[in-house]
Amino acid sequence: MTITNPISITYAGQSVGGSSSTYLLNGPYVIDKSFQTLRMVFDVIVVSSSISGLKTASNTLEVAFRKRDQSFSIDMSGSTWTYTEGTDVLNVTASLAKSGDPETDRGFSRAYTCVIEAEIPAEDQQGMRTLEVEVSKDPSRRVVVSMGGTYSAISGTLAVAQYLSDFDAEAATILSAVDNSATFELVDESYTRDRNDHTCNFSRQYQELLFNQSQGLLDDTSIKDHEVTFTDTSQHPGDSKENVYRLRRVVGTYSCTLDVDVATNLKSVYESKVKPLIDATFKSNFNPVVFAVEDSRLSFDETSKRMSVTIQYLYQKAGGDDVVEVTQSYAFREARNIDYTPVHSQGEFSQYADLGWAVLERISTRTVLVIGDEKPQRRLGITPKEGPAGKMETVSAGPNVQKAGWNIMQNTSQVSDQWIGDPDETQIKLSLLTETVVERWNEIPKDVQSLTIGNK
Repeated sequence: MTITNPISITYAGQSVGGSSSTYLLNGPYVIDKSFQTLRMVFDVIVVSSSISGLKTASNTLEVAFRKRDQSFSIDMSGSTWTYTEGTDVLNVTASLAKSGDPETDRGFSRAYTCVIEAEIPAEDQQGMRTLEVEVSKDPSRRVVVSMGGTYSAISGTLAVAQYLSDFDAEAATILSAVDNSATFELVDESYTRDRNDHTCNFSRQYQELLFNQSQGLLDDTSIKDHEVTFTDTSQHPGDSKENVYRLRRVVGTYSCTLDVDVATNLKSVYESKVKPLIDATFKSNFNPVVFAVEDSRLSFDETSKRMSVTIQYLYQKAGGDDVVEVTQSYAFREARNIDYTPVHSQGEFSQYADLGWAVLERISTRTVLVIGDEKPQRRLGITPKEGPAGKMETVSAGPNVQKAGWNIMQNTSQVSDQWIGDPDETQIKLSLLTETVVERWNEIPKDVQSLTIGNK
């Protein structure tokens, strides 16, 4: 005799209870609901008139309750609660266990405990099921904000799509609450989805921007995760004059990644945004009087859209003059004659040795590196005067011969022009002045010191 139950439950197309004479509900069903999950438990007694029939009916029930991602419903006297997979419930699974009840597992019947479990969409939170926020500060007190959580699919929109459409606004609200005066940049993002795209776990990290990413712009949408470093590599090996300011070197390095949703041309971004920023930052930090780009190295990683730039600047700091390097040396060169008078009728090496005339010369060598133009210096027939920082200046013309003392006998003065720097950038013109002056010493003979030497 068929026993009609006012309650029937259907899962994966298999109904139990109701008017069925094979699958009887044993007692009430239990539903446990939370914000995230639903769990439903009920007992079913399978009844048949034969062992073979019981086996077939049991197998049918077991196959149905091994399926996942199925919709299910509860009907009570014509009123139906429907739970549609992917809309009302997510990632549905079911299981059943033969309870082994001695009161029901005998003859041609057996009892099963059936369980249906599912996740519930976070409809009232726009799909955001969980969220955690961590705020940390590095030694410079730069703020780093990490976020993570879970999104569920809602109203037919899959979880990943819901996360991508909703969380940017949520993140902006969180960052404003952390520090509404700071500018943050997304530097890391990842998300994973389940097999049905019903849930999406995500993580993000934001860093506070403290320095411009491009010229005049703190947050450039095409540039991500940038680093800017300047290193002073000045050398001071020594000069032969004090207060000489050598040319100094500074190496500027810049690295970043491009946001491929905004820009993909690394070279264009370098020329229009990165290079102007490096130049402007160098000028503001080191205040050069003149400068040139001495070395430039660019690295474009097209596979990951990563850029690395190294630029070496050669410059003169404020406070110096045109002379940037000086090297001076002095040497004496002596030569003399010995007069030998042989003596006859004695040994073949017998000679009188008498002191002859001697030659004493002073040799001055100087190398001067000057910014700008420089001319070779004449020394014979003019009166030179040493000017500022060792530069020679002509102050008068006419013969310049000392009656006694040092006289210039020979002068070699040579200038070589040099251009330092990238021809496509600002260059520095240098003049390399190399001078060698030979002077000779003389004394007035004692028996003619009263005579006038020179023009009569």
